[in-house]
Amino acid sequence: MIALPNIKIMDALVFIAAFLFDWTVGVGIAISTWAVYGFVNPYGQAGFPLILFLMMGECFYAIGGAGLRKTSVAKQLLAERRLSADFAVIAMFGTAGLALTFAYDVLTNFATYIFVSNSLYQALLIGLVTGAPFAILHELSNLGIFALVSPVAILVAHRFSQIQRGFSRI
Repeated sequence: MIALPNIKIMDALVFIAAFLFDWTVGVGIAISTWAVYGFVNPYGQAGFPLILFLMMGECFYAIGGAGLRKTSVAKQLLAERRLSADFAVIAMFGTAGLALTFAYDVLTNFATYIFVSNSLYQALLIGLVTGAPFAILHELSNLGIFALVSPVAILVAHRFSQIQRGFSRI
């Protein structure tokens, strides 16, 4: 998906890992993926201060995934073990993806200009204005990925773990 700027599944993978295992696993994946992607990136390497903000922003997805796991909608999804066209699930996951991506974009766009502007306010304003086209694309794509792909991936992983536990008892 490198040809599509700011459309990526990495955010959802961090979210799903934290949802399934715990926030610590999600944070570990968030930091390690940015440690690799920040330096081996076809668009160029992220500088040292920026990479720290990118890692921190990616951790938002881990915290969000672990937090969403505790909601009644998520517990119902796992208990029923099936995905229907349940609007509550789609809305909950989509809203989480949109909100987490908005927070990530604000933080990282701000961090891009924090050391080259005259004030924090100026860094925030320049970052929001210049990053808006990419941020909107990132937020809308994550809205769709989180709403439609994440619940399915979580259910498949949950079912697989149930089957695997059944085989281990044999």
